[in-house]
Amino acid sequence: MALALPFVLGASHAGAESAERMLDRVAAGHDVSIVVAAAGETIYAHDAATPRTPASVQKVLLTMALFDALGPGHRITTRVLAQQPADGVVEDLWIAGGGDPSMVSGPGDATHTGTEDVARRIVESGVTRITGRIIADSSLFDDDWRAPGWQPWSRSFVARPTALALDGNHSSLPAPALATELTRALERRGITVRGEPATGTAPAGIATIARIRSAPLSALVAHMNATSSNFYAEMLGKLLGARTFGTPGTIAQGARAVEVWAKQRGVNVTSHDSSGLSYRNRLSALDLVRLLEEARRQPWGPALRASLPGAGRGTLSGRLAGVPVRAKTGTLWSGDSVLAGWVRLRGGGIAEFAVMAHDETKSLEDALVRTIEHSVVLPKARQSVPLHIGITGNSPEGEK
Repeated sequence: MALALPFVLGASHAGAESAERMLDRVAAGHDVSIVVAAAGETIYAHDAATPRTPASVQKVLLTMALFDALGPGHRITTRVLAQQPADGVVEDLWIAGGGDPSMVSGPGDATHTGTEDVARRIVESGVTRITGRIIADSSLFDDDWRAPGWQPWSRSFVARPTALALDGNHSSLPAPALATELTRALERRGITVRGEPATGTAPAGIATIARIRSAPLSALVAHMNATSSNFYAEMLGKLLGARTFGTPGTIAQGARAVEVWAKQRGVNVTSHDSSGLSYRNRLSALDLVRLLEEARRQPWGPALRASLPGAGRGTLSGRLAGVPVRAKTGTLWSGDSVLAGWVRLRGGGIAEFAVMAHDETKSLEDALVRTIEHSVVLPKARQSVPLHIGITGNSPEGEK
């Protein structure tokens, strides 16, 4: 049942069907929760308080908590540790992961850290020969790869999230993959590495001889949300968990950090992971929109909105053509489907919205967003809320 709350729901010209009636008509007979808000007030709600599975919209909650804790400009640091080189010679060289999900073989770019970049920093530190081994240290994160509510097939949609990852942890190199690739990169530069690559925890007291920083968190999150990358989400979730509760970071810690962040803002969220693969995550459409409203008031709000795909891009590929929208999709094999974000209203102003459905088509979600865009009319005084909605994104991947 729809609930109209104290605000203006109108139409663009006299005699036209009201927005409330139009939304009611589109939603009629469907298992769907809908909430629309603008300028800090809820203006339309249908089955608003029913807890539902957010699927990959869980990544939006993670983004909010991450940005609030670390800021969009935060960069993840990978450290190189060793005894100070004596005439360029060191024994063992440790690569300590900081949880950068973007590390790739070869050269990096604006959004990826490359092993060639790491090798270059090692050379710049003065190392010319390694008499021992290159050892990969992933101790910042626990090695866990499971969450309550994951299904038997869930791991096929997310590689193991480790503090030192390479190529999305899908590398064909033998373990430890990053140490192996880095050994090769150094040898190409004429630096001899005598021992075989290994894994372990760096001993206390050795020096950091080089640091390699990732792209800004805003760029990492934009990739995560545009492609709905479950791997990025669980990596960044563990990072948030470690920062919030201490090391080693775990999937459960990341999920709990999101719950705590939401609770501090008066919203109850049930979280078991950061990717949204868990079928036991729960959130109502009303509370989801409350958190979107909270984001709009924060200095990092524009970075969150910019990370979401626009119409026809990313996980919105082929959808909502011509609609000025920034939104995150969520889909699970259970039939749960979600679309939430911001839309610019044709009559002026911006609205937050959440559509959470079960066993319904994507066309229903799109029809509701189009109806919101062209039928909701705000008073002139409420139309000046600033919000940039552009178009960016990449291709979808996996259960999202």
